Amino acid sequence: MLAESTMSQIEFLGIINGLKWIPRSGWITHGVSLQDVESVADHTFSTCVISLLITDLERKRGVRVNPERVLRTATLHDLAEALTFDISKSYLTYIGKRGAAIKKEIEASAWKHLTRKIGSPKLSYEYLKLQEEYTRNLTIEAQIVHAADSIDILLQILELRRRGYPADSLKELWNETIKQIRGTPIRSAQNLLKLITVAERHLS
Repeated sequence: MLAESTMSQIEFLGIINGLKWIPRSGWITHGVSLQDVESVADHTFSTCVISLLITDLERKRGVRVNPERVLRTATLHDLAEALTFDISKSYLTYIGKRGAAIKKEIEASAWKHLTRKIGSPKLSYEYLKLQEEYTRNLTIEAQIVHAADSIDILLQILELRRRGYPADSLKELWNETIKQIRGTPIRSAQNLLKLITVAERHLS
C-alpha cells in the first residue's frame, strides 16, 4: 500500500498534468477562437525557454543570475492555474479596483493547497518561497521570468497575426505588454523587444 505522502504526490502530479488542457482564456476576450487558444502548459514551456535565453544573455553580459532559480520559477509561475484556471484581466475589470487583489489572494491560496500535496514541508516551503519571489518581483530571477512571460505574449500575438487575426483586436494587449517590458531592468529583454517590434512592422 502506498504511503499517504506518495498518494498526495500522485494527486499533485495529476492536477499539474491538467495544465495541458486549461486554455489561456484571456485570448478569447481579444477575439481569438478557442481552437487557436494556447494552453497554460504551452505558455509555461515557452516562458521557460525564453527565460533560459534571457538568463544566458544576461550572464554573458556579466550579470549574476541563478539559472536554476530562474527555471524553477518559470516552470512554476502559473502553477496556481491548475486549480484556478486562467483568470483573465478582462474579467477582473467588472470587479473594479479590488480585482487584482482578489486574483492575487485566490492564486496564493491555490499555491498553498497544491504545495501541501508534495508531501514534504521543506519542499512546500521552497515552492511557496518561489511564488512569493515571483509575485513581489524583486529578485533578478523573478524579473527575468516576468519579462519572459511578457515576451511570450508578444510572440503569441505575432503568431495570431500570421494566422489572420486583425491587429486592432490585439492592439490593446500588444501596447500594454510592450509597456511592461519597457519597464523591466533586464537589458536582454529590452533587446529582444526591439527585435520583436521590427518583426511586427513587417506584418503591417
